[in-house]
Amino acid sequence: MDEEVVEFSVAHNRKYSRDHLWYQEKDDRLMIGVSEFLAVEIGEVLRVILPQAEYEIDEGRDMFSIWTAEEKVAFPSLYSGIIAEVNGEVEINPDLVNDSAYDHGWIIIIEPHEMNLENLLDPDEYVEFLAEL
Repeated sequence: MDEEVVEFSVAHNRKYSRDHLWYQEKDDRLMIGVSEFLAVEIGEVLRVILPQAEYEIDEGRDMFSIWTAEEKVAFPSLYSGIIAEVNGEVEINPDLVNDSAYDHGWIIIIEPHEMNLENLLDPDEYVEFLAEL
């Protein structure tokens, strides 16, 4: 039995969603990116579609999307708020999402109207969640 081994890291200073995004709290803002697990799973990111900064986002609406050779993946927002910043570098160089998921490959920063991180997983819970997949 040959099982495919997938190597990835989980940053410990972040929270995670079940759709494999990471959230890092900075003041009253949340920096959001794609987990290294998802970056490995979906393959090479060919394009990142970002919203406009200062855009009002509603909970459940798409924040951004990523295109690979196989598919387009859209990520709905867990929060209503303002898109404070977008990382234009990932539009120019989408490889950053794969190569530097927890650093230079961040996607957006939002200012949520209400900061509630209870629905997010801490790093250990995220690893347990991944083990069940």
